[in-house]
Amino acid sequence: MTDEFVPIIDLSGRDTETGRTTIAAEIRRACETSGFFTITGHGVSKDLVDHMYTTTKGFFTLPEEQKDRSANQGVGVSGLRRPGGPYEAFAAHVTGDLNEEQRAKLGDYPATWKAANIWPDANFKATWYDYLAAMTALSADIMRLFARALELNEDFFDRKFDEHVSLLLANYYYPDPKADELRRDAHTDWGSLTVLYVQDAAGGLQVQRDEQWLDVPSIPGSFVVNIGDLMAYWTGGRWKSTVHRVVNPAPEDTSSRISIPFFYLPNHDTSIEPMKPYAAGTGEADLDRVTVGEWFAWKMKATYQASS
Repeated sequence: MTDEFVPIIDLSGRDTETGRTTIAAEIRRACETSGFFTITGHGVSKDLVDHMYTTTKGFFTLPEEQKDRSANQGVGVSGLRRPGGPYEAFAAHVTGDLNEEQRAKLGDYPATWKAANIWPDANFKATWYDYLAAMTALSADIMRLFARALELNEDFFDRKFDEHVSLLLANYYYPDPKADELRRDAHTDWGSLTVLYVQDAAGGLQVQRDEQWLDVPSIPGSFVVNIGDLMAYWTGGRWKSTVHRVVNPAPEDTSSRISIPFFYLPNHDTSIEPMKPYAAGTGEADLDRVTVGEWFAWKMKATYQASS
């Protein structure tokens, strides 16, 4: 059953000690099974979310020459990018515009957060910053619940994210997709935590279980949360980073769609080691310790060299 593999967790009781203990236990079970769960009672303003999606869709429906003013070249940098698939994307990083001293501190990694955000206009920027702030606050508390679920002090992750290099990514999916295309190919996320708003019941997000694809519950107004490969590594494989994809809508649905995932990423220089040893023979068994910057450099090199 999908609701067992991807459970629905109500966060409305997280203001009490008993509530946090109960929620942390539910999160632990979900992360040990699939690494995916849906949250309700999250407290994020619907007005803010609606304004975010309206503003972002407005950008994608602009004439091409206007959108091109926000374009960075290449995949994985902030600003508009067209990755060659059936969609286009706008990405922005929390770190924003970096000065030379900050760039030097980040080191010589092919890191996406080195590129300056190219904002379409002041209203767009203000809206995205408001949404970034809301997603950061929600994600920070989820990480505290993660710590409790792992039997750590709730503030265990706080200082590891106090200069986080998180990414907010908007994917615009065109109407009338080709029948043989997916809106997003099968993949795992690379980072620690992903938060995605559920707009309506149309769905399309699927997770893989035992070589079968299961639909993730699509509850309007909720968020789907999943951990990525970094969090799975951090827990020594105790928690799972699950392969997922986005499938096309039903043939009669010819509407466009926007997806805006928030990737909550630790500080670039945070040093991470597994909380317990990996089993021999696993892919990460030889990684005793890694910084976040090194992790993403390794991931990008492995991914893009393999695909070139």
